[in-house]
Amino acid sequence: MHITPTAAGVRPRVAGDREGEILEGVLDVLEDVGYDKLTFDLVAAQVKASKATLYRRWPTKADLVLGAIALVKLCPGDDDVPPDTGTLRGDMHALACTDGELTSRLPDLMTAVIPALHRDTELTERFKESFVAPRQKMIGDILHRAQQRGEVAARADLELLAAIVPALAMHHTFVRGQGPTEAYMRGVIDDVLLPACQAALNT
Repeated sequence: MHITPTAAGVRPRVAGDREGEILEGVLDVLEDVGYDKLTFDLVAAQVKASKATLYRRWPTKADLVLGAIALVKLCPGDDDVPPDTGTLRGDMHALACTDGELTSRLPDLMTAVIPALHRDTELTERFKESFVAPRQKMIGDILHRAQQRGEVAARADLELLAAIVPALAMHHTFVRGQGPTEAYMRGVIDDVLLPACQAALNT
């Protein structure tokens, strides 16, 4: 692909629909070959782009892969701002909407990435930073707000409570071999998280 010259100091950018197309292509390659065998050459061929274009937007393989995995969200299309419905249950249910197509790919994607976490320090740190931490922070913020409303005890361990939903979602992914459905996520919220919050209030 020919790269059109740009003004001095301005680098070509990948954005919008084209960025989404490229990241979808990264997911395809990741599922096919795994993280260790994924290369910029394979991705460039898959998405019909030059390696130079990919490197400008995603300087490392970890950047490229984690950018693609970021497409898989509890609620695709959200703006990373915690929902504010006025109740803990409402806020958590708002996070539990799922995209069936992306969620169905989650087991294969995690299988492709998790083994590499033991060998690639950069990937491990970036995975925690870009995939794990933001999700736990969002849930933590929701729980903190609920705590201020009196729905969670002041002495409750918010970090522990915030880990419940992501941990059970990942357990479902690996044990059942399929991504968690919206019904499953809401069941975890109603049957596990909320009772745990109430138990903290009652002790």
